[in-house]
Amino acid sequence: MKTTTPLASLESNVGIFGWIWIVASLAALYFLAMAIFADGAWSSFIWTVGIGILAQRLTKSFQDNQRRMIFEARLIREGYTLEHTGNEWVSKSNEVDK
Repeated sequence: MKTTTPLASLESNVGIFGWIWIVASLAALYFLAMAIFADGAWSSFIWTVGIGILAQRLTKSFQDNQRRMIFEARLIREGYTLEHTGNEWVSKSNEVDK
């Protein structure tokens, strides 16, 4: 199972959306201060908060996909079937949720 290219793609997506999340968070703080103290537009603050939330969720989703791919690749190297690796990932994620 070749995982190098998809993992590199996921890593770049994590980096891109992570930086968008950081910049949007800082911009939201700026627009909040401008809206409170300088009679700025609240719409700018709301838009940047929305963009920041979306970027955060995408970043965490891409990181979760990275972890899943690495976990499944390790199990496949150990001789597990593809179906069994999916079941192991689901059972592992259910343990974490509890």
